Amino acid sequence: MDSVMLYGSRRKSVGLAYVLLAAFGLFGLHRLYLGRSLSGAGMAAITLLSIPLIWSGLGLLGFVATGTWALADALLIPSMTRETNAAALPALA
Repeated sequence: MDSVMLYGSRRKSVGLAYVLLAAFGLFGLHRLYLGRSLSGAGMAAITLLSIPLIWSGLGLLGFVATGTWALADALLIPSMTRETNAAALPALA
């Protein structure tokens, strides 16, 4: 029974992932929440590096890149959540 409670506490929510995407999509927090830390950190790094470069045009390119990435993630969040939750299931055995 403890393993079922552990799985319930580790289970990720599609709804919360969408809230994180809506609020902090360019920073990749939805990816960090879903266990994709490397790509989430990459999104955050691109966005943070783009802020001081916004007037040079490179910053705008960075925002377009992370914005497009975040829009694509809007379609991918349900499958990413399923994969993350399925990976937590072996912990039950």
